[in-house]
Amino acid sequence: MLVTVNFFSFFRYLTGRDQLSVDLTESATLVELMNSLNRRFDSPAFSEQWTIMVVNHKDVPPETILREGDDVLLFPMLEGG
Repeated sequence: MLVTVNFFSFFRYLTGRDQLSVDLTESATLVELMNSLNRRFDSPAFSEQWTIMVVNHKDVPPETILREGDDVLLFPMLEGG
């Protein structure tokens, strides 16, 4: 199943892109998506502990099951200034 991931702030810098389509197994969770992104970008930066995760305009917990066509927004929780 395909979901669209939108990156913001540091994640945009890390991936070099604003958006990415990711192919996941049926009934994959946000945690599985984050693990997939860590493998793809060879980085431990995608952590459910330090990421605000929004699916289809709703703030959701990491164990949320994703569905075909979901729109996922990932924001790093902390920013320096």
